[in-house]
Amino acid sequence: MTAVKCLECGTEQDFEEAVGYCEKCGRKLPVPHKRGKDTVRKSLQHGPKAPEVGAANIIVTAILAIAGLAGMITLITVIIRNQL
Repeated sequence: MTAVKCLECGTEQDFEEAVGYCEKCGRKLPVPHKRGKDTVRKSLQHGPKAPEVGAANIIVTAILAIAGLAGMITLITVIIRNQL
């Protein structure tokens, strides 16, 4: 339930139930700000996401390091073969 107050008549109503318009005067209701509430609510329900993100970063970093090392070895091999 997201309660909002009509700017014209001052009645408090549920935004979703009223479908965005005041049931008393018919004017458009202001859009509720959920930004802060949603992030706190989600973090409390689902817990912190840091370990999942950290594990993904470690895996991607390891793959990129191996690919970079393979590229360096290939480059060194090509340079040595061209020298001979």
